Amino acid sequence: MTMRAERPGLLKYRELAQMQDFVDHEWGFADDFDGPTFLWDPTISTCARHDDALRADTPVAPADEAEQIIDRPMRWYLDGIAAVTPNARRTADGIDVPRADMPSFRLESQALAGVDAVVANATGSSRWLEGTRNLCRAIELTARFLSMCEDRNQEGLEYLKELLQITRIYLDAVASHADPSVGAQALRMVTAVACNEDFRINPMPMIELLSCCLSFARYDDTCVHAYETLDTALASMDAMARRYGETADEDARFRSMIDDEYAFELADLSGLADDLYEASRSDSQPDRQDMELHAHYRFRQAVLLLRHDLMRMSGDVDGADALLREHATTSPLGDAYAARLIHARRWNDLFEFTSTMVADQSAPFLVMFPDELVPYDWESLEEVALQALDDRARLRDLYRERVLSSFDEDEMPALTNLRHVSTNREWRDQVARIVEIYRHEGTHAVRNRVYERLLVMQGLRDEAMRYLDDFPDAWPDLAEIL
Repeated sequence: MTMRAERPGLLKYRELAQMQDFVDHEWGFADDFDGPTFLWDPTISTCARHDDALRADTPVAPADEAEQIIDRPMRWYLDGIAAVTPNARRTADGIDVPRADMPSFRLESQALAGVDAVVANATGSSRWLEGTRNLCRAIELTARFLSMCEDRNQEGLEYLKELLQITRIYLDAVASHADPSVGAQALRMVTAVACNEDFRINPMPMIELLSCCLSFARYDDTCVHAYETLDTALASMDAMARRYGETADEDARFRSMIDDEYAFELADLSGLADDLYEASRSDSQPDRQDMELHAHYRFRQAVLLLRHDLMRMSGDVDGADALLREHATTSPLGDAYAARLIHARRWNDLFEFTSTMVADQSAPFLVMFPDELVPYDWESLEEVALQALDDRARLRDLYRERVLSSFDEDEMPALTNLRHVSTNREWRDQVARIVEIYRHEGTHAVRNRVYERLLVMQGLRDEAMRYLDDFPDAWPDLAEIL
């Protein structure tokens, strides 16, 4: 920033320009929707259109034949392990092997070769119901198989995530081309799988699969089916939790399970690896009640992302914005609302919102903005709003407080910015106020490098000598004015 601020016009602010550039070009606002989305990815439709050219009205394997094709390589894999593991015990669903004796699962074992064949057969056909049916069965059997494996390198997990993405792409084609009644049936098949026992205790993959409904939200004649998916999932999870009482998951231990680290999981599903099947494979297993109530609590947080995207994609822009604002203390919804206001250049609304978040001691940290753009967290977004409004009086107050509370040289922009928004007279007044406040604050525990720079800039020798009484080691940095 420049050091002069004599001109009366609108100032140019570096922080504002960088924030606008980030939100407009890197946040990922969908072109078709008036706002951000969490679970929707435009490349899904792009991939679906690419696959349309390769799809034909070809037969799909019958359900029983598809299941046999999927199951056989899995059985071979498990039988091989049982044959060389003395402690293996056969069960109705497969084998039970102590965790320490179970080898790490590898894709090169070809245990999922049958899944590949069935999926390729299904996605290459425009017989939508049969294709969706076999995709759903492939997901179910793959999830069940991986729950019996030791996926230490997460190769199986990555495979399942890819399978869920393939299903989303295929269902996008169903939403685009199938008769609405056929699309509704296909979507109900997917919803049934997402709400089965394997997925209900793993909220993030469940939400990923339920996100197939977003493709249907874009069309007037299928939008109702998308909301039906949401309602079905909510009813299923609530019914699971109600088995333990109406308010069981209001216990503090479940309320505290969503922290800032999990906020990243909500933002980009990166927590899938920690979620999927770890509970059921743990040496110290929690009881079923804890697992299900934990899953229900996390689902209630994650499903907000799905509800938001449904609203946004179905045209309920006001409803989507209201959801973001209402749940702003659940990451990353507050981040998204701030980005939405920045993208729309609603600066007064942004200032009002960020001021509220700054004052709220329970507000979560920002998780979807780079640290270098928000070094003061929510206060950095409040600063951007004030810069856009060119509210120099409030900016001077903000930067003055930062100068007084600074610790290291990384916070030097506070001093530069304060000079930038001040006329010569205002600058002299700010310097006097900073010196007076610092002097009357009493003993300071650590050096303030920004204050030291101010003393040198203004040649304040007497104040520098007082400062050295507390911090004699600052002499080299203040020597030029002593």
